[in-house]
Amino acid sequence: MSLHNTDTHFFGKQEGERILFVARPHKIALIFKLVKIYTIALAVFVALTVLGTQLLSLGIFIIVGTILALIIAIFGTKIVTDYQKRDVAYITDRRLVHFEPTTLVATNPRSLTWDEVVKVKTYPPNFIWKQMAIGTVEIHARSTFKTYGETPLGTVTADDIEINDIYFYKDLGNYIDKILFIYKQRPKEMDDIRPFISKPKGERY
Repeated sequence: MSLHNTDTHFFGKQEGERILFVARPHKIALIFKLVKIYTIALAVFVALTVLGTQLLSLGIFIIVGTILALIIAIFGTKIVTDYQKRDVAYITDRRLVHFEPTTLVATNPRSLTWDEVVKVKTYPPNFIWKQMAIGTVEIHARSTFKTYGETPLGTVTADDIEINDIYFYKDLGNYIDKILFIYKQRPKEMDDIRPFISKPKGERY
């Protein structure tokens, strides 16, 4: 399913639907995930090396540790990279569509029309991400508020959409708020909405 998704087209795109922004996780997020995997691989190698030293079988344990570390690093890199490529959201003049990888082969598409969206929340996962202007955008559906009322940050129901590791996440949240206002208050102006550019203010147009 994700093979159909590009910067100009996505699986299920409607006739005449205009893409305003394609949201993908920032590359730094991929680097951090890869660092975690390589750290785990190194930890496995070191643990087996130490164990081999204690059991006086250092050579065998070094070989086993090297093989296991390489397997973790190679397969971990492939899995994380693949997930990153398939994780993409589309903001259009009609709705928001998110393709979320759920397994190694499955990608779950979720969609909310602008009529269904009632609230947008943005926040960084930590201080470092905040300094790099990378964070999370939560889009809450009307059904969520009818069932649960106001929800705390990080609480996402089955009807909501959460987009992680987005560059200029606050600006994107404000952009979505603008879309909601125009869609519900000035629907005739929807055709005039300009695409969102993920750049610093003053460099977007």
